[in-house]
Amino acid sequence: ALQNLSNADIGTMDSFTQKLTKTNFNRVNIDPNFRILADQTESDLIRQEVFEQLVESYLSEDDGLNISKEKFEELIKNFSKDRNIAGFQKVVYTIYRFASATENPIKWLENQFLKGFETYKSLTDLSADFSADIKENLLIFFELLETSLTNGVIAKKGAGRDKANLILDNKNELLEAITTKDFTTFTELFLSIDTDIRVGSSKDEILSALKKDFSAQKQDLVGSKSKPGEIRKFVDKIKHGQLIEKYQNQTFEIAENLQKFVIEFYQSYLERKKNENAFEYSDIAHFAIEILEENPDIRETLREHYDEIMIDEYQDTSHTQERMLELLSNGHNLFMVGDIKQSIYGFRLADPGLFLEKYKDYAKTENPNQLIRLKENFRSRGEVLTFTNDIFKHLMDEKLGEMTYGKEEALVQGNITDYPVESEKDFYPELLLYKENTSDEETDESEVRISDGEIKGAAQEIKKLIEAGVEPKDIAILVRSKSNNNKIEDILLSYDIPVVLDEGRVDFLKSMEVLIMLDVLRAIDNPLYDLSLVAMLRSPLFGFNEDELTRISTQGSHDLRFWDKILLSLNKEGQNPELINPSLENKLKAFYKKFTEWRKLVNQVAIHDLLWKIYTETYYFDYVGALKNGEMRQANLQALAVRAESYESSGYKGLFKFVRLINKFMEQNNDLASVNIKLPQNAVRVMTFHKSKGLEFDYVFLMNLQSRFNDRDLKEDVILSRENGLGMKLIADLKDEADVITDFPYALVKMETFPYMVNKDLKQRAALSEEMRVLYVAFTRAKKKLYLVGKIKETDKKSGLDLYDNASLEGKILEDKFRNSSRGFQHWILALQNATKLPMKLNVYTKEGLEAEKIEFTSQPDFKKLVEESEKFDNIMAYSDEIQKAQKIMNYEYPHQAATELSSIQTPSQVKKRSYEKQLQVGEIQPKSEFTRVKKLDFSDFGPKKVTAAEIGSATHSFMQYADFSQADLFSFQVTLDEMGFDEKIKNQIDIAKILTLFDTDFGQFLSENVDKTVKEAPFSMLRTDEFAKEQYIVRGICDGFVKLTDKIVLFDYKTDRFTSSSAISEIKERYRDQMNLYSEALKKAYDVNQVDKYLILLGGPQQVFVEKLDD
Repeated sequence: ALQNLSNADIGTMDSFTQKLTKTNFNRVNIDPNFRILADQTESDLIRQEVFEQLVESYLSEDDGLNISKEKFEELIKNFSKDRNIAGFQKVVYTIYRFASATENPIKWLENQFLKGFETYKSLTDLSADFSADIKENLLIFFELLETSLTNGVIAKKGAGRDKANLILDNKNELLEAITTKDFTTFTELFLSIDTDIRVGSSKDEILSALKKDFSAQKQDLVGSKSKPGEIRKFVDKIKHGQLIEKYQNQTFEIAENLQKFVIEFYQSYLERKKNENAFEYSDIAHFAIEILEENPDIRETLREHYDEIMIDEYQDTSHTQERMLELLSNGHNLFMVGDIKQSIYGFRLADPGLFLEKYKDYAKTENPNQLIRLKENFRSRGEVLTFTNDIFKHLMDEKLGEMTYGKEEALVQGNITDYPVESEKDFYPELLLYKENTSDEETDESEVRISDGEIKGAAQEIKKLIEAGVEPKDIAILVRSKSNNNKIEDILLSYDIPVVLDEGRVDFLKSMEVLIMLDVLRAIDNPLYDLSLVAMLRSPLFGFNEDELTRISTQGSHDLRFWDKILLSLNKEGQNPELINPSLENKLKAFYKKFTEWRKLVNQVAIHDLLWKIYTETYYFDYVGALKNGEMRQANLQALAVRAESYESSGYKGLFKFVRLINKFMEQNNDLASVNIKLPQNAVRVMTFHKSKGLEFDYVFLMNLQSRFNDRDLKEDVILSRENGLGMKLIADLKDEADVITDFPYALVKMETFPYMVNKDLKQRAALSEEMRVLYVAFTRAKKKLYLVGKIKETDKKSGLDLYDNASLEGKILEDKFRNSSRGFQHWILALQNATKLPMKLNVYTKEGLEAEKIEFTSQPDFKKLVEESEKFDNIMAYSDEIQKAQKIMNYEYPHQAATELSSIQTPSQVKKRSYEKQLQVGEIQPKSEFTRVKKLDFSDFGPKKVTAAEIGSATHSFMQYADFSQADLFSFQVTLDEMGFDEKIKNQIDIAKILTLFDTDFGQFLSENVDKTVKEAPFSMLRTDEFAKEQYIVRGICDGFVKLTDKIVLFDYKTDRFTSSSAISEIKERYRDQMNLYSEALKKAYDVNQVDKYLILLGGPQQVFVEKLDD
């Protein structure tokens, strides 16, 4: 009865599992006063520490581990790509997260993780869909060829017709081979037709020969799997498959070791959380399941206690939650409510299959369970519902969409009182397409970026609605992701439209006010870090301008730290003390007093309190509040302090570690959670499609419809499935594969294994199905009118409206070639618009049609005229006697001019340059006078700085100098790199994994075995005579290293020049031959030896290091 409603257990699944676990804590041996790791930052910290400790133990060969150090390094290399162990860490975290969503993670890891490798051992084990896809494409290809030959589209004579006939002659044999899964015969037969088709080849004579005559047919198939080019992909896939079979044992061994590591990581992480008495929500759910499974008395008591178990939003249930419901129910008291078309949380590992299974099962007449369909929609006008039904009845079926959208699933208007059944054209959904000239704005193939034109078009429509009396709060803008929030907000505000971003502006850690405070914390932690120190001084906290910072900078040499220059300035002991005027001196004293006070407080107060002290003492909190979006900026500063408080409440102490944590987040392009602030009451809401679920607005704008679906998950190193477990890519060395053509002696390739192929196909279908449901959710947010905003390109027909002229239905469903595309929502809608006219209005507008403020451009100087004036002036000067005298003086040639221009000390690079210049004869070429560039002051760069190739090369050389070649392993080298104190951006560019491949070579082994005889960074000087000036000069330089043996010297030098082919290696050898000869000459003289072997160690190639010997 309703009067007992207050006694019901109403809450989330998480709250229920927490209560159950706290009540029965003794059954799972935990402290009942546990807390939830709700702060992602804290859980990331703990997980990171556990991971690093476990990796270190494996790399240090601790006893009792179940993977050898050698095998563990192989495991890391397979996933780590080119930078330390970040790739491997990402894989481990991905598997951990997936396993945590199962009802028993350890059981799944032990029993299901390797299932795919047991099931799919060869191409013949792949699903029937693989053969069916090839056959489908072949049939379409054959049909098109036959039609083209018959109607004369393909010329009566020529290579195109010959190729077409040759293919059709083998039609039956090709189809038979595919039908029987005889992939070897199919591949051999297909390749015999065109021998140039091979794995990785860019040639395709079949398609090239048919290209001109076949273009009309191919145009019909744009965006389709069913096109001739797909057959080539299948052939490549088959050849890859045959190659993968050869590496089956190696793949399985890596997968087994990955399984062992992840299990140990999961257990170690859980044990650490028990020690902290802090758990994630998934841990508590697993404790609750364990309590119910292992304790029948508790389970039966709860089953008797609950007469009815009611679940809302059942379509978003995970397997963990489903297991919990099974244990609580008596089998007859579950009442589940949901809409499978709104299942959009696959990324949170919800499984719509749980709902679908019951939906189909309960619909059967013999099933005692009951299916109740709630078809009426009381939210939206008929125009919105009709449009939604027309889209999805032609888009969804069980193959793609995971269900058929039939009469039983269609929406029926329930609110006929407020919204008459008769449709009104003013409320028809409207498709607004911004026709972009590709020269207007830089285009991005991924189309995640929204163009200004799209937003302005939507802004004008919103402006009209507001002027017609619509309240801004009744309008919503829905976006795929919040990455464009900043731009949307700025443009809407420029139209005087009040707007609020439900998920905040993007990049909390990159907002101006937070970046400044992070630099303040870095400077307090280490004032010797120039960039942060100068950024703090330049900021509104202290307000030093560029002139003042330059005056400070001139007080010391280039290599002196800026902090030391501040001290010199304060003590008037710098190189230019006269530049420190009284005003600047007072400003420096005030800064020094406050800054040193903050540094003293670091070990006395919490970081949270230190931040608030800085905010208030400098009035910075008030300052940002007065800026545009001040409320959000203040909330960001407050959030930073809250993060610091959360960090320290988790048991972590110290500013150094906190700064390190934030730096790691920024290095990995991660961000902290968005900030919750009080939202304006009457403003247009901007939110993601997912965030809008459960909400409703009178007018809804769906933005950026042309953006492609995110398929990054389909390119990751691992793809997981509940049934098959792990699907992984393998990095294999194909040096022994004779049929693989490569320019290098080592051919490292990353190949998809069979379980990966199967999981990828499953994930792709599931992802496209979920995208359909996301679109459904977005459509059904609108009460009165739906606006769809997209973009087409004026100069790109493939993305224009004409692309869809031939779109059609197969039965009632849109052709698979359009449905299977990942091109985005706009692709589906425009295809359907042409296949079956949709009840919507279509408006195409251009940049010129937008009512935006025009920008006047000032004209550029007439450079041609300036040159003519300059030449005219030169002619006048030629007739001036005074000028002629001056020219005579200026043109006087000193007899020993060559010696004056020759530097008395030169480097090997300068000598090398002079060797090139020997080719130019004096008098043949008169070089143009160069403008002298103003010498730059020794001054820190305030702007964002890209890491240059020279900086990477210099850092790599430094690392090679300090690296211990006798301990050439990943862990030792990583420790060395960390200790060298490089800037993070530079450090991340030093490829340790690739450097280690040097020690797989004979020369690398030679270096490892002769460390005691090796001299690194060896300086030398040598007297030489210039053949032109006949003057002597000194050559000074530093060779990277040499090994001094009893009978000879082995010289080596590192080169970071980038190259991608063997021909480029030859060019590099020639480029440095003179330099290496110079080093050799110096070593022969210095050590009185006759033989010097010269080696270049080339670090700039792809994936591995090459060692090249130079002949004399």
